[in-house]
Amino acid sequence: MEHPKAMWAHQALRSAIKKGLIERGPCEVCGAVHGVDGEVIHGHHDDYDQPMRVRWLCRLHHRQVHRREKA
Repeated sequence: MEHPKAMWAHQALRSAIKKGLIERGPCEVCGAVHGVDGEVIHGHHDDYDQPMRVRWLCRLHHRQVHRREKA
């Protein structure tokens, strides 16, 4: 990751998940659940200034969001 603010936001979210302060939700697109059938749910930050405000997305849908952002 090349942006310090992005690194900070990701670390803050990881820490909150580990401490049990926040729980991963299901993918907002397809409803996939973390840990079920090998799924990994990612927290996508639309705003790095709000590290706990994320959109929960499965790997596939997270990639799609980033592809659209780059286009």
